[in-house]
Amino acid sequence: MTVRVSAQQEPASGYDEQVATGRNFMRQRRYDDALKAFKRANEMKGQVSPEALFLMANALMGLEAYKTVATTCDKVIELTANDPAMQAQALNLKGIAIQKQSEGKDQKKLQDAEAVFRQAAAIKEAPPDVHYNLGVVLMQQNRDDEGAAELKEFVKRAPDAFNAEDARKMIDNPRRAREPFAPDFSIVTSEGKYSLENLRGKVVLLDFWGTWCGPCVASVPGLRELDKRFEKYSSFVMISVSSDGDENKWKDFIAKEKMVWVQYLDRDRKVQRAFRVDRFPTYILLDPDGIIRYRSFGLSENKEASLEDAVKKQLKLVAKPAN
Repeated sequence: MTVRVSAQQEPASGYDEQVATGRNFMRQRRYDDALKAFKRANEMKGQVSPEALFLMANALMGLEAYKTVATTCDKVIELTANDPAMQAQALNLKGIAIQKQSEGKDQKKLQDAEAVFRQAAAIKEAPPDVHYNLGVVLMQQNRDDEGAAELKEFVKRAPDAFNAEDARKMIDNPRRAREPFAPDFSIVTSEGKYSLENLRGKVVLLDFWGTWCGPCVASVPGLRELDKRFEKYSSFVMISVSSDGDENKWKDFIAKEKMVWVQYLDRDRKVQRAFRVDRFPTYILLDPDGIIRYRSFGLSENKEASLEDAVKKQLKLVAKPAN
């Protein structure tokens, strides 16, 4: 006979261990495993733990399950009537999930997200990020003055936040809220220094990979062909950003495979974090203005073809005379 232990009987350490395990998986971006750990923690509390549910919502965000993020946040909000700080955080995350569903274009979703962010902003204990997110949503609705006011409030409250500089740039150029501009980055390779600024005017393909990644290794012949096909275009630059930990293994591999395009070893994962890369291989294509025009991950014949088509399209636009 199986004996079910009630939430009250479950030792606190079991719950704490599951939460700690889940948090560790989140740091590794193993969102499926994190979600399982947080679910177990929630079950230990009778499935009514605001903390565990909020952590589940964060893991679901990593899995891009935006609808489920919103419904999970609703449960947190329902359970935290006496905890305004937690309510504000849950509302903020729910708003982000709705905004993600809008893809920055669906005006009804953007309005829904705005309403949720405003609800969060009305709470005194709301995190400064609420004003950042509200500002972006307003600008995505072409309400630039209102959006700038919210972003200024965010910068005032959190001047040293990691996204404060992004907020300042959107205040100066609201188009940044409506277009997926690439983050600023700067790398130094044996071929020279490359940054978002000095690559302007060029079509840039970023290949995030590693020698430890089977699909990445399998994609090398296709990338080699892509490089050959477009090497005559001075406006095209391909940069492979490696996540390898063994520099010698990385160097030996690129020499053996004749990977003659720009290679960079991202030792501190700074470039990966900037572009929020957590799957390999990931391909990101930037247009001459530094706007992300194509992003995909994984390997397949269809994806190789679509990547080549995306490069061709951008190069044609570069070659097209301005009106």
